[in-house]
Amino acid sequence: MLSHDSTPDLVIYNGAIHTLHAALPHCTALASKHGRIVAIGEDHSVRALAGANTRQIDLSGRTVVPGFNDAHNHMLEVGIKFTRLQVENCASIAALVALVRAQAAITAPGEWIIGEGWNESLFAEARLPTRQDLDAATDRHPVLLKRFFNMDVVNSHALQLAGVTANTPDPAGGRIERAADGEPTGILRASAKLLCRSLLRDPLPEECVSALDTAGQAYLAAGITSVLDPGLRPWEMQAYLLARRSGRLRVRANLMPSWHGFREDETEAQLDARAAELGIFGELGDDWLRLGGLKMAVDGGTTSRTAWMFQPFVGEDHVADYNRIDPLDLQRFIARGHSLHWDIGIHAIGDRAHHECALAFAHVLEHSEHHDHRHNLIHAYFASEESLQIMARHQIAAVIQPTFIYYEGDDLFRDVGAELAHRYKPMRTYLQRGIPVVATSDIPSTVHYNPFVGLYSLVTRKTFKGTQIAPDEAVSRAQALHAYTLAGAWLTREEHHKGPLAPGCLADLCVLDRDYFTCATEEIKDIRVDLTVLHGAVAYERS
Repeated sequence: MLSHDSTPDLVIYNGAIHTLHAALPHCTALASKHGRIVAIGEDHSVRALAGANTRQIDLSGRTVVPGFNDAHNHMLEVGIKFTRLQVENCASIAALVALVRAQAAITAPGEWIIGEGWNESLFAEARLPTRQDLDAATDRHPVLLKRFFNMDVVNSHALQLAGVTANTPDPAGGRIERAADGEPTGILRASAKLLCRSLLRDPLPEECVSALDTAGQAYLAAGITSVLDPGLRPWEMQAYLLARRSGRLRVRANLMPSWHGFREDETEAQLDARAAELGIFGELGDDWLRLGGLKMAVDGGTTSRTAWMFQPFVGEDHVADYNRIDPLDLQRFIARGHSLHWDIGIHAIGDRAHHECALAFAHVLEHSEHHDHRHNLIHAYFASEESLQIMARHQIAAVIQPTFIYYEGDDLFRDVGAELAHRYKPMRTYLQRGIPVVATSDIPSTVHYNPFVGLYSLVTRKTFKGTQIAPDEAVSRAQALHAYTLAGAWLTREEHHKGPLAPGCLADLCVLDRDYFTCATEEIKDIRVDLTVLHGAVAYERS
């Protein structure tokens, strides 16, 4: 299949190219010019288009797939995380404390020590860390360590600066964990995180640009060529524009402004103005930087025990209220965004959150003459039969994070019990019902952005300990890859020019060190990227 364009900038050949293009699913060669694919086919026909200045790359039989589109990825937060203490690999509280102690030795007294990514399920001590643990590392610095999602642990110095004592009441939608004597343990759940986080300064513009640059380079090494960054405030969106202007935006980005429930420190009036007064909605921009939909959030998470559930978590006697939106306002907010022609993605993790959000979407859509939408439930853990029917009828997508299966799946049994655990992220069911599914990482609310860990999780349904979570929901390798590539382009309304390796589409692809479709199943998570091509140019090459 050849286009009429001649003299491409780049030709790759002698490969096993999986195009995800229905007209020609497999080929051996591909040519691009000015960032777009101009030909796919066999070596002899595609190479015949090359000119003297065409770069030609012999793939030596290696596998090529489209570049990954991580359509729920907090890239700016990840870049900032890279500048902080990274604690996601700590296998014990002792190791966590050791990292804080080492950081304290090189940090001026009084300055904050901030870390991100700890996961208590990895800890040998089999418990949550406390302020006393962190106090043993330093009493000269305030310390704040973010769990991978919706929970912080802080030391006594940080609590003192925030004025948090045994007499401090729990904030609405949050909880200060307390010892038997009523004193804070240092664990802050959900909105209680703001008690100390509000003391941290926002990064400076140049720090944000540097963070985006660093994160983008890391993503290219994993084959990620596009992201959708959800829940951004104006200054964060400005950072993306500055990065683009300075040539430091390394991957394509869709920006999803924060809206109701996502940021606890913004008022309803501010949020309504953001959505309404600009007079614009999604799709504004170009192939590098584009405006996406609105990001909402109704609840928290399961392993932090802050999700909106029908039944209490295992070992608890009531359903606590950590909701970030009053349920009575949910339908009104969705109706407002929909009337302004925004696509809306809403964080909904608990089984009741999923159910109520689906009902709210249905009510709005059934009373609207506007049906052109890409609304979606983000995370979409536990679907009821009614919500499945609603999602199928109205084409409400499920934006899921398969890396959660791998890194925290074992904790589901502890928190929600076996019955719900085996209904977790039901991708096969979604697909069988005709519901669009988009696979993403949600980094840094998980341990890693590696798409191959996500693909492995979708195909095997295994955790890092080897436990199978809802094995009947496993999907094929082709279905998993589609969810990580083409589906993300559909979500952001770019499916006509992004995703498949087809003439006219963006020349974004990655070359793998083994064949994703034929390697041993257990090897999927170990696949590495040898080469990433973005906009028809080599953007990463493994040395």
